[in-house]
Amino acid sequence: IGTSEKGRIYLVTDDGRDTLLLQSTEGQISALIARGAEVFAASSNQGKLFRFGQAAVNEGSYESLVRDTKLVSSWGRIWWRGSGPVELQTRSGNSERPDTTWSDWSAGYTNARGSQISSPKARFIQWRALLHANGNARGEPSLDDVSIAYLPRNVAPEVLAINVLPPGVALQQQIQVPVDPNIESAGLDAAMFGLIAQAPPRRLYQRGARALQWQAEDRNGDTLEYAVYYRSLNETTFRLLKEHIRENFFTVDGASLADGRYVFKVVASDALDNPPGFSFTGERLSEPVDVDNTPPVVRFAGQPQITGDHVRAIFDVEDATGRIKRADVSIDGSPWHEAFPEDGIADSPRERYSLDLLIPGAGEHTISVRAFDNSNNVGSASVTIRR
Repeated sequence: IGTSEKGRIYLVTDDGRDTLLLQSTEGQISALIARGAEVFAASSNQGKLFRFGQAAVNEGSYESLVRDTKLVSSWGRIWWRGSGPVELQTRSGNSERPDTTWSDWSAGYTNARGSQISSPKARFIQWRALLHANGNARGEPSLDDVSIAYLPRNVAPEVLAINVLPPGVALQQQIQVPVDPNIESAGLDAAMFGLIAQAPPRRLYQRGARALQWQAEDRNGDTLEYAVYYRSLNETTFRLLKEHIRENFFTVDGASLADGRYVFKVVASDALDNPPGFSFTGERLSEPVDVDNTPPVVRFAGQPQITGDHVRAIFDVEDATGRIKRADVSIDGSPWHEAFPEDGIADSPRERYSLDLLIPGAGEHTISVRAFDNSNNVGSASVTIRR
């Protein structure tokens, strides 16, 4: 069978097994003609004529596809399975296609049980097999498979992004199905058995919490662990919050930090999968993060003034660290209703509210106010009036 792409010729047996006989440099195999025990193949773009027969030749060769190890790699040993006189060679380079920058073909490897590859370190490698007739049996040399050992150069992990969740949102690891210890001891990936390495964290409310969630990658596929540091915005030295974190998230207890603006640093390390002296780290800084644990202060501006069945109440809300987000009012424990400041929008560290409220009836009544800042801290105050 000849292909119209990449000029390949395959031998296909009656049971459907195929063997690549020719990988040409021409664009298409356009014609096949059988003459006796021989087959002639014609190509186009460029035009060539190939002949296949049963006559024995003294030597044949086969070049593998270029293999990409993704990173610059050191080469170990090459070994193969086959029969007869087989010799292998290798060459390596850092371009996807062999060119003048690639190394020359190495000296031949003749030990099928394994020989040290002599080609220089590189990202790409290719091998070539030379099969020699031994003069006793036609077609005796054969090659079944070839294996190459290599070690990619270790590169530093990267922390790609840090996401800071809104105040009060904490992250908690979900309960996961335990991994069979036999899988880990065998050095196998749990994902091969349909097990999720890390389930997404669960979100829950925690007063004052500031949760960090990050994305990180390691081009070597190493297991990563993390450390989280912090510093005040006006400081230069980072302090450790926690290390040896296996998850890609961490919740900071805001109550453990003084009010202010902070920068967090996440450091990723591949030390779990590399010997001492060969591991690397990568890090990233967060945007400045506000930590505010102090609730706003609510103060009534004097005693509310009663006129008929209405009362006029004036109160101020002030927050030392953040900004006022909203204020609610309730009379005698009725449902809370949002109140608007005098300037119409709650967006400043200090807001004044002037409200005209309907009094439910005669007697003693309590006006309650609660106010929230942008970190969801809540402050409150109340005043009692008599109609």
